[in-house]
Parts: sequence; structure tokens; C-alpha cells
Amino acid sequence: MVCTGCALLCDDIEVGENDCRHACRIGDAHITSTNQIDPMVNQSPVGMDTAIKSAAEILVSAEKPVFVGFGNSVTEAQATGIELAEKVGAEIKTFHTRIFDDILDGRVKTCTLPEVRDYADVIIFLGCDPMNTHPRLLSRYAYYPRGEKRQHGWEEDRIAITIDSRFSHTASICKDVYTIDPHRQIEFMDALMDALLSKVPKTIYDKKRILKLAGTLKKSEFGVIFAGTGASAPPRDAIVRLMDRLNEYSDFHLLSLTPGYNLRSIAEQLRQLHNRPGDDDGGVGGDSSSSGSSSGGMDLHEADCILCLGFDLMNSLPAHGINGKIIVIDPNETLTSKYADVVIPCAAGGIDCVGSAVRMDGEMIELSLTRESGRLSDVAILKRLLEVV
Repeated sequence: MVCTGCALLCDDIEVGENDCRHACRIGDAHITSTNQIDPMVNQSPVGMDTAIKSAAEILVSAEKPVFVGFGNSVTEAQATGIELAEKVGAEIKTFHTRIFDDILDGRVKTCTLPEVRDYADVIIFLGCDPMNTHPRLLSRYAYYPRGEKRQHGWEEDRIAITIDSRFSHTASICKDVYTIDPHRQIEFMDALMDALLSKVPKTIYDKKRILKLAGTLKKSEFGVIFAGTGASAPPRDAIVRLMDRLNEYSDFHLLSLTPGYNLRSIAEQLRQLHNRPGDDDGGVGGDSSSSGSSSGGMDLHEADCILCLGFDLMNSLPAHGINGKIIVIDPNETLTSKYADVVIPCAAGGIDCVGSAVRMDGEMIELSLTRESGRLSDVAILKRLLEVV
């Protein structure tokens, strides 16, 4: 089966009656989860029909609806969710898709995960900790495996570097580690870009180490930056500027390590939506890369209805100030589902629901059914809402 525990979408998982082979700890917990929820309205158990009807009533009466999430839903559910958003006049807010926008627009070079395995000689983990977020990245693609042109693996053929605001688990296996002040991230990036120009950088950071780093990067034959999406990741424009500078001297590629298994898919669909003839930037997608405080489009605090599709809103953003009614469509219990006005349980992609997803590097992956559960898929739920709103 294909594991939908993270954006790697590992396709070598074997599920037995009592075990789950080859999966990492995240995948194993995801596949074997029993933390499922029941249909709820106002924290009281109801039937599925009642929950869907209540959700439809909230959507119809909402004047400022916002849909959030989409990163943990199959591609087909995302497409149906966009249809529903258009019908009810909702804005869609995704999270952590900004780097995907730059990749899709061709502002930065990218590559596939097999290319990382076969060719990468210098790998930078920028503001990310894949050992805790994408545990099999290092063993399958980024560090340990032998590749077509990297037959000696990590011992001789690869240099791994971490640049982060803290010393992470991933940093512990890297040759070089640069711990940067979260308030001085841009200063570090600018210093590194000066060093790439063979200038002595003006910075509080160790100038000799930055010059050494620049020398390593300039000698790279096939470099890859895995960029994080959390608070420890440098600003998006700084990453783009660094990529431009690196590619003046070497061959560097960027991949985004996102928390949702299918975030690249929704980024692609919203980009296509915004590029449709006759559409303007104020369409359904709104600011598709909003981080919640809404640098563009509606602020979540203004919304009178928030539909969370496979997304734990209250575990990602402070709950205070969110006054709209909350609808949750999710396979499992979350912090948000405990406080939601309507909870609609759904099947999980690749486990008890079929569909497709787009891996973090753009590869389309088909998700098969692993076990029957009798739960409605998120596609079926959204289609029923489409019929009645």
C-alpha cells in the first residue's frame, strides 16, 4: 500500500493482520490509528445524515465562509471542495504552499526524489527536521541510499548540512550544522550570498564558517535544498534569492517538506483555478498560501463559518478570536473536532478510501483501498453537501 502519513507517500508498505511492515513510526501510527470520531452536532452524537444536513445549513446561512486545510485529502476531494467553495462563495486557505507556488511558477528549480537519490552530492536541510517529520526521507532518498552516481552513499559521496534555528535530530547526523537566530535569518542568508560572491560578509555569524559553507556549495555538482515550512524556516523570498545566487555557480534544486501528504495537489489546483480565463486573484482560492493571519483575503477571525477539511485548525493556530461556526471533516479525532459545531467523520485516503495524491516532488500516486470500514469518503461527503446547499 501507499502510506499517506506524510508527503513522501512511501509505496512499499505491507499491512498484515497484526503488523505494519516498512512504515516509519508516523506511518505506522497513521495506518493503525483507532482514534476515530463519530458524527456530532454541538458535541452530541447524531447520525451521518443529521450531521451533513446541519453542516449544509451552516454553509447556506454563512456570509463569510472560509475553507481551510485540504492537505490531508485525496485530490478528488480537493476538486470537489473547490466546487463547493465556489457554490457557497467561500474562500479557501491552504497552509504551507508558498514554496510550491514558486516551484510551479518556475521561480526556482526543482527535481524528483529519485533524482536526489541518484545524483545529489550536497544536501541542505533548511529550517526542517525530516527525522521527525518525514522519517524515511534520509534512508530512501536524501542521505543513506546508494544512487546511480552516488554509489558510496553518505560515507563519501554526500555532504549533509543543516541550517536551522535549533539543533535538531537531523542535525545530529549532518557534517556541518549552522544554528541561526530566528530573528536574524535574513542576515544569515544575505551573508551566505555575499560569501558566494567571494566577499567577506558583514554579520554577527562566524565569517570563516560561512565562507567555508559557500565554498562547499559552489563545488556541488547536484545540490538539493529541503526547505521547511514552519516558524524555523527562513522567509520565502530569502530562499528564492538564495536559489538564484546558488545557480549562478552550481546546480541547485529545491523541494518543500510539507506536513500534509497532498499539499502539492491543492497548490496545483488553486494555481490552475487562478489562471482560468476570466478569473482574477480574488477567486475561490483567495490567498492560497495564507498562513492564517491572512496576508491577503479574509482573516479567519472575520469568518462566520470555517470548514476544516482534514486539518486540525486549533492545533495550528490560537483558538481565541475565532468566532465562526466550525465544521470538521476528518478521519480522526482532533483538538478542533472536540470544539466543532459539526463533526463529520470520513474515510482516510489510502486506508479505507481510494483516490490519488501528488507526492511532494510532483509525482502522481494512486491510492488503493487497504481495508473496508463502511465510512463515507471525504469526496462522497462533499458531493452530498454540494447537492443540498
